[in-house]
Amino acid sequence: MARLAVRGIAMGSDKKMSFLKRAVTTAAINYNAFMALTVHVLCARFLSHQKLDKKDLTGKNAIVTGSNIGLGKGIAMHLAQMNATIYLACRNLKKAEAAREDLLKSAPNATIHILELDTSTIEGCRKFCNDWAVTGKTIDILMHNAGVGCPPSPDTMYGPDGFEHMYMTNFLSNVIMTFMLEKYLADDARIVMTSSPGVFVAAFTPDFAPQSTKDTMEAGFNYAKGQKVNNSALYSSTKLMQVCFARLLTQKYRAEGKGIVAHAFSPGYAASDFFSKSGVATAKASNDPIWWLLVRNVNLAMPSEEGCKTGVMLATDKRKAISEAGGMWFERMKPKRSPIDLYDDALLDRMWNRWCMDAGIHWDHAPSSLPDSPLDSPRDCKSPLDTVEITPAKSIERAA
Repeated sequence: MARLAVRGIAMGSDKKMSFLKRAVTTAAINYNAFMALTVHVLCARFLSHQKLDKKDLTGKNAIVTGSNIGLGKGIAMHLAQMNATIYLACRNLKKAEAAREDLLKSAPNATIHILELDTSTIEGCRKFCNDWAVTGKTIDILMHNAGVGCPPSPDTMYGPDGFEHMYMTNFLSNVIMTFMLEKYLADDARIVMTSSPGVFVAAFTPDFAPQSTKDTMEAGFNYAKGQKVNNSALYSSTKLMQVCFARLLTQKYRAEGKGIVAHAFSPGYAASDFFSKSGVATAKASNDPIWWLLVRNVNLAMPSEEGCKTGVMLATDKRKAISEAGGMWFERMKPKRSPIDLYDDALLDRMWNRWCMDAGIHWDHAPSSLPDSPLDSPRDCKSPLDTVEITPAKSIERAA
């Protein structure tokens, strides 16, 4: 059996927010939640066009997961038009080939490759990364976009590794792939995760278990305590995890003196095949009102090619102001306050440890107090191990 351990992490200074600052931050988060969940959803199709500056990405390699349809395909299109070499990382190779043909119509001179990736299993993620290691190519842009809003069927809430399906597919895959591909990241690489306005309906509590139990969901981690367990709630938690991961990754790379920056962004209410999946499309108002409402008003959604622009901007814009805002939640090309801004060091560190335990990896992290501004830097940390050690969840038992 492969060895599983997580290197010990010392907690940060855990500097407390003043009452006034917490009140101001909470007010900003509530405002952003209102805008994201109402105005930017109900008026999505009518919002102003976002201007995306074109960059010359000749010689740059971009991996875009889940890029055969929807937002991922839109991201790949914009990057291809900027001359990047695109790697469509998809589970369905037939659909990926069709997407490639469409993309070449909008960017005839683009170089577009197709790679197989199944983010719903640990082995699928490992295989992709091992295949990439054979090429040894540098990664300039790593777009974690693949995601689902429901399990394949009501009877498959848990994947083959024992994790709740969306937790593995939408998020834990991000952790595993970033860890395994880290040595191939360019010095100024950008890691971008497609998040969601759903971050404002998710919440974590500091008493969750240090490790997942097979075929089990946990309040305070997979879904907010007191919240009804449904697909939109489970999905929203994975999207908030991405914001947390972007924050911790950016702090880690700053501490190591690297120019790598991680971002999480919301595409807003964007039209996509996401809403046609049976577990989303058949949602009822009584058991999943969020999916029910969004499915029935999809005519108000903006096109995917528009919704993905913030993610493309974060992947290509190297301005200091954008880099310094790494780890924040972006919407409509601007950094916004999110629930993560109220979480202390101990909770953020506990999240990191849980992910590493679930993924079965050693990965050092430098925790720090939440920054008062994007310019604040954390203290030093060690570099991650070069080796990858994965233990499938089916052989994992909850830590004591």
